[in-house]
Amino acid sequence: MAPMILLLLAAVVGVAVAGDVPCRPIKDIYPSGKELCEKMWDGAFVYETDLSRAYTMWFFERDNPNDKVSHKLGKTPPNKCHLQYLHKTVPGPEPDNFTECHPWKNRACCRQETVPYPLKINQNYGPEWRWDRCGALSSACERFFVQEACFYECEPNAGLYRKISDKDFDESNPEHNKWQIRGMPIRADYCDAWWTACRNDLFCAYGQGCYYEEAGRDYLSDFINSIKSILGWFSQ
Repeated sequence: MAPMILLLLAAVVGVAVAGDVPCRPIKDIYPSGKELCEKMWDGAFVYETDLSRAYTMWFFERDNPNDKVSHKLGKTPPNKCHLQYLHKTVPGPEPDNFTECHPWKNRACCRQETVPYPLKINQNYGPEWRWDRCGALSSACERFFVQEACFYECEPNAGLYRKISDKDFDESNPEHNKWQIRGMPIRADYCDAWWTACRNDLFCAYGQGCYYEEAGRDYLSDFINSIKSILGWFSQ
């Protein structure tokens, strides 16, 4: 019986989304674009009203306008990709079929195979990180989540705001990682537009609405409940 239990437990690990996620309209979790940008991502972004000192998550210019923002803030646009997870080591061009995150085609920290289309982008970090855990988002709302994902994966300047720098990173410290951002100023009008597009869509509502807290709790809750169910089944 023990091998059977182990097999079932292994299967449970692959199903990481809780079935009873507390879902509420985004406007009830985040009263404005400021709260959405600053709280959803656990302080990764800051709502900035001075647009000359704020990065944008999407653009149509040939040259990346975020480079000018970095210069304005006294930073040098990086020649390497400081964020490390699915990212490249050095930013560079992508092929002609790089369409979903096209603003970064000429100089990206992401790869085409990472961001080929929205469904793949939504699946990149596992089911507990999906933005549709409370059901499908409206197309207008989902577009902003896709743009944020493209920005995080592809924007070289995002690495300037890595929470733990290389010199401070301690691999033995479980609190440290090389993928999290902290305090990156984002255009207030972009945050406001995101909130307007998503205000009536349902989203996970644990605590203060921090995506990291929600994802971790969803995974743990589902895992524990599934273990209890399996053990209960064998005790019958």
